[in-house]
Amino acid sequence: MPDRQLIHTAHIPVRWGDMDNYGHVNNTTYLAYVQEARVEWFARVGIDIDHAAEGPVVLQTLHTYLKPVVHPATVVIELYAGTLGRSSLVVEHRLSILSDPHTCYGEGHCKLVWIDHASNQSVPVPDSVRAVMSGPQA
Repeated sequence: MPDRQLIHTAHIPVRWGDMDNYGHVNNTTYLAYVQEARVEWFARVGIDIDHAAEGPVVLQTLHTYLKPVVHPATVVIELYAGTLGRSSLVVEHRLSILSDPHTCYGEGHCKLVWIDHASNQSVPVPDSVRAVMSGPQA
């Protein structure tokens, strides 16, 4: 993803309890790491996901597992601006570990839809979010 715009980097420690009986991080935990990175990014750029009348909800998540992560480690999640639609945005991700940052351990994306929580209907992505997705953030 070198041509993509980096919008956020998160460092998340791997807990021993994140491991499964195969001796590496459980597959569902990778998605939790990526979610944690997205929530950090939301907070950093002022996107209120807790009490706002409108906000992003996950429509689709894809993660390709390329290399297992093993405890102890610190996961590095890089988030990149993806496609921006009328009411949706894509946040792409790359997962590596702090001790081996040049190796991609996994990659994928999350498609989010901006909705009005009261009506449960999609609404346009706010201009402030559009600006965040198109300007330098990292």
